[in-house]
Amino acid sequence: MRLRPGSLFARVLLTLLLSFGSFALITFGSMVYYVLYPVVQRSTADLAAFMELSARTLLLLPSQARDDYQAKLLDEYQVRLLSGSEPPQNLDDYFYPYVVRLSQALSLRLDRPVRMQSNLIDGRRWFWIDLETSSGRVWAGIPRDRIGTRPMIGVVVICALAVLLVVLTAAILARRVTAPLTRLSQAAEEVAKGRSPEPLAETGPRELANLARQFNETSQQVRELLADRTVLLSGISHDLRTPLTRLRLALEMLPDDTDTELRARMRRDIEEMSAQIGQAVELGGTLGAGARDQEDLAKLVSEVVGHRPRILWRPLGRCIHSVNALALRRILGNLIENALRYSNDTVEVRLDCRHETPALFVLDRGPGIPDAEREAVFRPFYRLERSRNRNTGGSGLGLAVARQLAVANEMEIALSDRDGGGLIASIRLPAARAGDDTELVH
Repeated sequence: MRLRPGSLFARVLLTLLLSFGSFALITFGSMVYYVLYPVVQRSTADLAAFMELSARTLLLLPSQARDDYQAKLLDEYQVRLLSGSEPPQNLDDYFYPYVVRLSQALSLRLDRPVRMQSNLIDGRRWFWIDLETSSGRVWAGIPRDRIGTRPMIGVVVICALAVLLVVLTAAILARRVTAPLTRLSQAAEEVAKGRSPEPLAETGPRELANLARQFNETSQQVRELLADRTVLLSGISHDLRTPLTRLRLALEMLPDDTDTELRARMRRDIEEMSAQIGQAVELGGTLGAGARDQEDLAKLVSEVVGHRPRILWRPLGRCIHSVNALALRRILGNLIENALRYSNDTVEVRLDCRHETPALFVLDRGPGIPDAEREAVFRPFYRLERSRNRNTGGSGLGLAVARQLAVANEMEIALSDRDGGGLIASIRLPAARAGDDTELVH
């Protein structure tokens, strides 16, 4: 069972909640013990003394003055005195924190255990105590509204406000700490996918601002390195075309009695070198993101498949989606070429347009690709076939071009095993943008 949150925001929030919550509890307890409790203790002690003194005074007054005295106590002090041994009617136990403390104060003053009881008189709650004096017995009562305190409501309000303030404060502080790190994480994912994210805002606390500045500089250096690599690769490939042209010219100027087989081998080598240089130029020069337009994917696939043999493609209807058509044609074409090269059976092409992100699948019955090498095959010039023979293993650039085009245009390429043997190459298209619709029409 996992008790610790996984995200940084949740961990920071939990830490702040525990810290602020503990501080709030300690503060509340300290206020109750050192402020509220002494006030209540003093108040109940004074009230207990007043009730006892009033009861003793009542019994010392002449009979004709007692009624006026009782009326004055009830009117001005909300204390009702009943002389005689008959208790008030319908008394029962009723818990009230202030009355509990008042009972303790009366017990100390009277030097005997005291238990206050309660009843309802005309809808008002009264609390009564039996006061025995040397002159007789008196029942003294006070109404609940005389006390005027509502401790449970106060506790609930204080706790609710404390929890609300703690949660809001902790959430704001945690968000301020983790929001820049979240943006940094998202930007790092974009860089890892080969894209160029917008520079991060170099604001906020000094440490986070420095981190954002370092990331922006590193991201800029990565972009410059990629640009330099592209220029270097394109430049070298372009410069090699000149000596290849001279070799072609020299080959054509050879004497007529030159060995025909030798001439043919040299011509094939020159053509292979020219094709490899062309692919290197393609890899370095045209792998950026392109504009996305509403396209009929079924029609696009039909154009890529064309009339090539050994391809099974059954269009099921129109599938309208926003995509970079040029990039998708090149990616799908490369995957089909790979499938045809490594499989002697029929290659199937399928289109799934039932979801928000349509997908294309190229299925073959070739030898497949081992799990350990499914990422390596997307590296430039990496070949599973080690003979370096272009006719059997290709140039090692097809999947690299496809992957880089896919990353630049927010597509995803994945390789997986096919039931019964073979390989499935899938292309997951980007989700529709605001204002675009994915439409499937049979």
